[in-house]
Amino acid sequence: MAALSDLATVVHILKRAHAFCESCRSAPEEIYLAREHVHAMTLCLEGVSSDLYENQRSFVHQTTYKAKTRQHTLKAHIASCDRSLMRMEVLLQSYQGFKKEHVSLWDKFRWSTGGKKEIAECKADLVLSTAVLDVFLGREQLSVLYKLESIMEAFMKRVAPLEAFDVPMSANDGRGRQRSGSNVTRTIVISLVLARLKKVLQSYRRKTANAKSKKAGHQTSPGRPKPVMRTNSGFMNNPNRNALMHTYASNMASAAAFKAPHIQRKPHPRTPSPDFHYIPSTRPSSPLPGLIRRSSSMQRLTSHLNARNSNLRTSKEHYECWRVGIGTLALGPKTAPQYLPHKRGQLQLRKMGDVFKEAELYDSRAVTESDEKVKSLLKEKNRKVKKGRKWYFVAGKVVGRDPGRTGVVSVEKAFVVLVRR
Repeated sequence: MAALSDLATVVHILKRAHAFCESCRSAPEEIYLAREHVHAMTLCLEGVSSDLYENQRSFVHQTTYKAKTRQHTLKAHIASCDRSLMRMEVLLQSYQGFKKEHVSLWDKFRWSTGGKKEIAECKADLVLSTAVLDVFLGREQLSVLYKLESIMEAFMKRVAPLEAFDVPMSANDGRGRQRSGSNVTRTIVISLVLARLKKVLQSYRRKTANAKSKKAGHQTSPGRPKPVMRTNSGFMNNPNRNALMHTYASNMASAAAFKAPHIQRKPHPRTPSPDFHYIPSTRPSSPLPGLIRRSSSMQRLTSHLNARNSNLRTSKEHYECWRVGIGTLALGPKTAPQYLPHKRGQLQLRKMGDVFKEAELYDSRAVTESDEKVKSLLKEKNRKVKKGRKWYFVAGKVVGRDPGRTGVVSVEKAFVVLVRR
């Protein structure tokens, strides 16, 4: 019965998340950009619903002490997602209330110190709760975000050279609004990504034959041992998650695609040539026509290429996110720090660092560069770098303090985002 009540809670959060994404379409940029983080959290919660609660072989339906500990941790992560989503809903309701009276009230709120603090903390809590839940699913071998994001990044790097062959859009000429671009390349990329991800999920966590079967030679073909028994891969069929993955991949392709700064201008008459036949006027006060400098097609092409090169993102930076924990004993001394990587796409890690960095001005749980956890992580990462680029601190946020099961060791955990330049 406990599993059914928890499943109902997850379904209720998913319903509210979908309603929030639909309601904030006309919201300002501060709230509208949070849809991406809510989308990622929804993907994680869909995995919790289908792969854990609806799967009878998961630890949710077990009664061992280890399974009960993991169930308690999962409930805490779900409650954290619920609280962060509730804060975003309250922020959206505040905007809608200001909008009924006057739009300037929202501008006054978002530019005030209290408004900036509220917006930054809401986004930071949303990103943090999603990251904590994704790390938990990653330890259960059920994380989907990194698989989808890494495959999308690999394909976008292959497709990026095709952007050089884009043709600038012509003038509108009063025939209605034109399309922003063709979706053929984007559709091909997304279809290849989903096909590859489906293949990975189908062949995931297969149990291989043991050493005795290998020695006995019971193999179906050379290099492919016969499995002992068929086991579930852990990923259950979820149509809602499949649709969310398709939308998430489409949004990533749209964000990564280069948008050339083509300026749509109204047609204007051609500038006359300075060599036209001049007929002198009878009035002596009429000035002579001056020379007109005309821009050539080569200059327009050069300016277009320079604008394209200035807008391309450099790939010299590499981001990483780590969960760092340092324990404190009851008598006072501290334990050695423990590091757990949180794998996400480069674009998502960059946005995570920006959100944490924006919230560190107002949040008391923000991690600074002088923190012991950051110093130990940077020392460990830069120790392995002999030469070349080094690691630098971007931003971080404290998750909380875990008292443990016995209370002898209290561990403070934090997420730290690093960049290598």
